[in-house]
Amino acid sequence: MRPRSATRPPTGWRWGIGVALALTMLAANAPMSRSLALDGGSYVSLANARRASVGLRSVTLAAAVDQIAVERAAHMARQDLFVHDMTYVAMRLSQLGVCTRGVGEIIAWERGYASYDPARTVASWWASPGHHAVIVGDYDAAGGSWARSIGGTTYAVMILVKLCQPPAASVPRTGIRRLAGGDRYATAAAISSAAFSPGVPVVYVANGSGFADALSGSAAAAVRRAPVLLVQASRLPAPTAQELARLRPRRIIVLGAQGAVADRVLRALRAYAPSVSRVGAADRYATSAAVSAATFDPNVPVAYVATGETFPDALAGGAAAGREGGPVLLVRHDRVPSAITTELARLRPQRIVVLGSTAAISARVAHQLARSTASISRRAGADRYATAVAVSAAGYRSGSPVEVFVSTGADFPDGLAAGPLAALVPGPLLLVRPSALPSSVAAELRRLSPRRVVVLGSSGAVSDGVVRAIRSALP
Repeated sequence: MRPRSATRPPTGWRWGIGVALALTMLAANAPMSRSLALDGGSYVSLANARRASVGLRSVTLAAAVDQIAVERAAHMARQDLFVHDMTYVAMRLSQLGVCTRGVGEIIAWERGYASYDPARTVASWWASPGHHAVIVGDYDAAGGSWARSIGGTTYAVMILVKLCQPPAASVPRTGIRRLAGGDRYATAAAISSAAFSPGVPVVYVANGSGFADALSGSAAAAVRRAPVLLVQASRLPAPTAQELARLRPRRIIVLGAQGAVADRVLRALRAYAPSVSRVGAADRYATSAAVSAATFDPNVPVAYVATGETFPDALAGGAAAGREGGPVLLVRHDRVPSAITTELARLRPQRIVVLGSTAAISARVAHQLARSTASISRRAGADRYATAVAVSAAGYRSGSPVEVFVSTGADFPDGLAAGPLAALVPGPLLLVRPSALPSSVAAELRRLSPRRVVVLGSSGAVSDGVVRAIRSALP
């Protein structure tokens, strides 16, 4: 290997580029198999989306190339050095029996984010002329990886190669990645960090231990292109404070009355934004109406209506409503609260979508809701998982979403925080059991055939076994 630089990267972003062309055969040509590395697939899928945007064919995820990328990222992280090493790349390609006619390596590093997202790196490479040139280069196989140093710097590597013999045509596998933190507060911060840049106009803050006042916040945040972060009823958790410091929002909107988020938390939030306000009312239904009234103008294209007695239907509906530019309003199983009736009269929605079966929202309530619109429909399944599938099936045709988001259906925080991201990408939000993939969800994943699946929350929320089942369900 060539000598290493002794310079550590300064705080902030820095990107590097190294390109080598090998015009002689390095070794006998060897077949390239698929890598099992999850993020390798993410890098290749993201690069292929960029290549497709300029009319170029896709590159194939190659196991040997992906393994070298894993090693290169680990080398940089272990030594905490940002440096190219094309000599090492060429040596390893030869050792692994890969014949190439050209090799390119692009690298990046970052600090200051709650979690790492390959999409952020690929977007930055695409915006840099030299790195852009490598992504659109004459290559047909690739791999990518990242690693984090003890000092907290994340190093990313993508290696692209031109094989002596082009790889056999194959259907690229879906990339799977996990967005998670140590707890629900850190997971919400990780989701925000992956999607939102500093200087956002507004951040929504909700109680992370009670869903009642938070459910309508996801759609509202989506239409304002804002994240949802979580707090405890009487305390601002450190991961939330750190993410607010990074985001530097102009405004913070707290969801719920003092019983949900205490005034002492609002006082703590004032250290992170010039304006902090509360949207709350006497109960979850009136709060739902208040969030809608503060966000949406009359004549909205749609209003989604979910039960306020449980959370799952509103999670999947929040992402869909935010994508379509409408609110999520909460009702009782057998009655439309007066605050919701008043808000629907103000909104005059072009249509209403009722979420869940008649066990969640009765036929009587649906009949009452029909008086507020010219069109009403119901999206429901046999259980919470099938209802989320019904919402997805109504909004996305086969192969249309680039990303699908997967959250536990046993608790609300991860899906709530992911709602704005899913609405903005856009992609559906599907629900799974903590340790099992429902058959209805597996079938919907096969139908959608996305390029990437984003699993929300740690293995305690969505187990590694479920991730493997998702992988098995995909093409």
